[in-house]
Amino acid sequence: MENTKKISVKDAPKEFKLLLILLPAVGYFLITLTLDNDFYFLYPTGEYIVNNGFPFKDFLSMHSNMDIIVQQWLIDVVFYELYSKLGAIGIAAFIALCYTALMVLMYKLCYLISDNWFTSAICAFIADIFICGIYMTSRPQALTFVLLALELFALESYVKTKKAAYLVIIPAVSLVLINAHASMWLMLFVLALPYAAESIPIKLKKFEQKPCCSFRALLITGIISFAMGFINPYGIKAMTYIFTSFGYKEINGLVFEMQPTKPTHVFGILFYVLILSVAVITVITRYKNFKTRFVLLFFGTLILAVMNYKSIGLFIITAPAAYSYYLKDLDFSFTVTESKRTKKEKTRLAVLVSLLICVCVGAAFAVYISGSGSKEPTEYDSLDKAVEILDNEKEDIVLFTGFDYGQYLEFKGYHPYIDGRAELYLKDNNNEFDYLKEYYDMIRGELDCKEFTKKYGFTHLIVNKNEPYLYKELLSDGDYELIYKDSYIYMFRQKSLDNAK
Repeated sequence: MENTKKISVKDAPKEFKLLLILLPAVGYFLITLTLDNDFYFLYPTGEYIVNNGFPFKDFLSMHSNMDIIVQQWLIDVVFYELYSKLGAIGIAAFIALCYTALMVLMYKLCYLISDNWFTSAICAFIADIFICGIYMTSRPQALTFVLLALELFALESYVKTKKAAYLVIIPAVSLVLINAHASMWLMLFVLALPYAAESIPIKLKKFEQKPCCSFRALLITGIISFAMGFINPYGIKAMTYIFTSFGYKEINGLVFEMQPTKPTHVFGILFYVLILSVAVITVITRYKNFKTRFVLLFFGTLILAVMNYKSIGLFIITAPAAYSYYLKDLDFSFTVTESKRTKKEKTRLAVLVSLLICVCVGAAFAVYISGSGSKEPTEYDSLDKAVEILDNEKEDIVLFTGFDYGQYLEFKGYHPYIDGRAELYLKDNNNEFDYLKEYYDMIRGELDCKEFTKKYGFTHLIVNKNEPYLYKELLSDGDYELIYKDSYIYMFRQKSLDNAK
């Protein structure tokens, strides 16, 4: 017996609700076995810490006198343990676990704010897929975004229930974050500022703000959370790491994610399309649902996201949740056909759904096993060839690799001139020499390449297309010979090594 009726989306069938709430699970298919470039210095760092304790001098590059702060030591150790025992599957499993936690937190956060399951499902889906597609890689940020979402959930739970017990979560988050990703630790306090702003009573003409919570409770929580930051191997240096790691022209020029967000790159296009969509929805709906903390969260992180690509992740974690309050009254009706199912039919449906889930999980696992990557030669195949050449050399090797490839050679056991840990090579951090500026000037032709190679006496140099001035100098330099090249790299060797044999 079938019956047709019109119902509100808020009263939609459980099956429909479950489908939309679980929709972000498609993000699992975006997680692959392909390792991020940063993994190749994270892993050996974790290995060193496990076997030797916390380092205070660099042990990966050729510059062993540099002071070092391992600002993500906890993730380094986790990655080392997982990869050494399970390989890339272990890393993928960790990322999948982080994504699962993020999915749960984002939906619960949005629902806590909007009290509207449909709005929560849509906002959480946008946040989850965006984060998974860009940021859920073998880097500390996979855990960082989970921790920041957990902080927001704790703050919102406190505001809604007035139970201070929820605030206990935040010092715990502070402790984990300072050890897992110290350069992002201060963001914990930045995201709490909008809540502090709304905890202060304000009355200006027609505008009246009633406190959303106790400013005193937030202040005490902030003090305790700050104190927890000291519980790390590097003390205050780790807590202030962000001040000596950002704002340098060399970092902005070399590190893509530190550049301003432009609509000419795919990430920028996605970001600005999202902003435009929000603007259109706001104009069409004309709701009047506003809260100080949500306005500050949305526009504060929006400004950060426009400033650089790295901060888009912060915007995606906070903005959809904040905007869900604006859409808390979102509702519409649709027609459904109801039919009474027998017990047998319900059993069949349950079996079918279970099989579908098994197929999806199996497909995701198959993607992991296959590596989901192209079998075409990659830059790492080129570097493996270079490593093979180096392994056959008998001399003491003094190796040049640039910013892009240094960490992979470190992963293979060599000690190159520089690697992707950009901030480490700033004198403000290493207290020895500004190697990053030297490298930056060299690749831009502002430093004599002949003098540069002579200074360090490189026996081998692996050069890529981002270092054209060095490449041209080496081609005409009688002291070096080109021994290998392909579409990714050029490898040079000191000629005098032949005479030394």
